[in-house]
Amino acid sequence: MSNKTQDIVLNVTNLTKIYGRNISLGKWNISKRVVGAEKVSFDVKKGEIFGFLGPNGAGKTTTIRSILDYLHIQEGKITVFGFDHHKDALEIRKRIGYVPGDLSLYEDFTGLELIKYFNKFRQYDNDFLEELKSIFKVDLSTKVKILSKGNRQQIGLILALAPKPDFLIFDEPSAGLDPLITAQFHRLLKRLTKEGITIFLSSHDLSEVQNICDRVGIIKDGKMILVEEMENLKSKFLQIVDVIFEGDNVPSDDKLLALETIIDISVRNTHHFKLRIKEDVNEILQFLSSFSVSRLEIKDASLEEIFLHYYE
Repeated sequence: MSNKTQDIVLNVTNLTKIYGRNISLGKWNISKRVVGAEKVSFDVKKGEIFGFLGPNGAGKTTTIRSILDYLHIQEGKITVFGFDHHKDALEIRKRIGYVPGDLSLYEDFTGLELIKYFNKFRQYDNDFLEELKSIFKVDLSTKVKILSKGNRQQIGLILALAPKPDFLIFDEPSAGLDPLITAQFHRLLKRLTKEGITIFLSSHDLSEVQNICDRVGIIKDGKMILVEEMENLKSKFLQIVDVIFEGDNVPSDDKLLALETIIDISVRNTHHFKLRIKEDVNEILQFLSSFSVSRLEIKDASLEEIFLHYYE
């Protein structure tokens, strides 16, 4: 096995999961075919935090559940640590920690009782467990049914993290956490990747993904539309140009939109334009050299702006 192959923890190739099928009875549609994921392909590398983005219904949860072999897929191949996700599911689960978006815990257990119970199946590192208890401030002596959503989330994170698994899969991990605990949690994840642990993080919190992820994948209508390094994403795919012209010589909208790199004009006043452009800035700079410009600012778009651009 090559070093490059060894560096891939998760490989998803042409994952397709369809729910139901179209069935009509006369003029009534009694069943509908719904695409959960269609030919989804990406990989996750050892020691990285991979962010997985998409709105509700885009295919995020379907993809995660397929990886974990909770769903039967119609097409495609998924490997984790080189193992087949279905044939070797038991072996894979020994090395994975998972926190679902719809976290459910035994409500009549306390946090400590849950920790002791799960420790019978996967041994925890006691020093690391004590560190987790200091980060997550939840009262572990209280029964789960009394706890708030945020406190339940903290217990779920402790249970997933405590064995220090090789691969962590999180679906909305920061839901309900206060900002201080979230910040400590993020620092912990960064440290774990330095130890070789790999993290797959699905989140609606775009600032969370932008702050801690190394790469990001965007899924739309069940299809992967983008996978890119975070540091390259903003400059490569979307930039914001803010320009103010002097005098009466101002370009028309048609001439601006005729440039290949310009996506659209988001602000248009008499002399003030705000443009969204993709990839290369040289074309717009060459174009602007024919005009008198009093102010020019070019900045990378935020992850939120990029995300919204792909979902327009």
